[in-house]
Amino acid sequence: MPTVLVAHSRDGLGGSVITGALLAKAIESSGEWKTLSVCNTAGPPLDYHRKIGIEVVPLMESQGLPYTPKPDDGNRLRRIAKRFTLYRAARRFLRTATPAIIHVHDESSALAWGLAAHARGIPLIWQVHQQLPQRWIDWLLRRLASHIVFVAANNQRRFNGTVLPASSVIYNGVDLSVYYPAGNRREGPVKIGFVSNLVDRKRPDWLVRAAGRLAREGLNVRVLLAGNDFSGGAKAKELQDLAKQEGITGRYDYIGPRSDVPDVLRSLDILVLPSERDKEAFPRIVVEAMACGIPVLATAVAGVPEAVVDGETGLLTDPDDFEGFVDALRELVADEDMRRRYGEAAVARCRALFSMEANAAAISRVYRSVTADHSAQQAELSSFA
Repeated sequence: MPTVLVAHSRDGLGGSVITGALLAKAIESSGEWKTLSVCNTAGPPLDYHRKIGIEVVPLMESQGLPYTPKPDDGNRLRRIAKRFTLYRAARRFLRTATPAIIHVHDESSALAWGLAAHARGIPLIWQVHQQLPQRWIDWLLRRLASHIVFVAANNQRRFNGTVLPASSVIYNGVDLSVYYPAGNRREGPVKIGFVSNLVDRKRPDWLVRAAGRLAREGLNVRVLLAGNDFSGGAKAKELQDLAKQEGITGRYDYIGPRSDVPDVLRSLDILVLPSERDKEAFPRIVVEAMACGIPVLATAVAGVPEAVVDGETGLLTDPDDFEGFVDALRELVADEDMRRRYGEAAVARCRALFSMEANAAAISRVYRSVTADHSAQQAELSSFA
């Protein structure tokens, strides 16, 4: 059975790591491929893989390289140093391992493993989880990747019409046996949630400011934030201070990173994701909330409009229009019947388009195509030997 090496470079647990881990599990369960995941070192990404039963290797320890994890990659020089260390580790790893394919989910992994794989003649699949262009990295990775997987059609804008290798659009999948609607809706305040890492590009402060506005208008709202704070607590404190300034301290909760995300989502009435323009790809929390029957209010960025149908499964607003975001949130808070309709439509859309089974089947087709092309190329080269 051919082995797919799934490589991650993130030290924090985020969407690309979770997507890669869940996909590896679904791919292996098909019986067609064996998967082996690698994470930098001990920490949340490695722990998550082990929790869901995925074979995973701590890369740096396995290759005898010192490494200090940093969930926030920091400045440019630190990222360059990290990528060089990753390349050394990947090159050493591939001296004894011979996977049929290497599948990467972030740019640092794509660079390190792409260069190492190229030297060994191993095809690389790069799954793009960010729409923001990175000019020189994109230039190199277009030449190293055998196939590029876009998690939304809109993410192809990252390359602005440049020539690409073979590519596919494959939406992130959701395990519908885990993410499903709650049986009954609870009474009380309308609970609005932000369930993502507390990073500036996702703008959790928009929710706090908007909720403060609605509370002052007399609407009965409560705010829940859940996710990692990679700043060591500084961002959480900033948001807590903002909640106090907005006068909603008693209606505001930050519960940190959670392992029970489905239950957290099912406790909500509305999920919001007011991300900045071009700073997302296809955020999985959006489809996870939809699968749980939660209407989503998000900014219309990257692949979000391919998940959320405005006026049908949720509401979308312009990423530069805070007042429009407040107006949309007010509309959802005030109309319980609208929330119910959108939630029901969201569940139906998820079941039709975003199941984990459909995701894994599409990726398996890419694996078969890439390995067939690689075998044909090797046979052609052998004929000239």
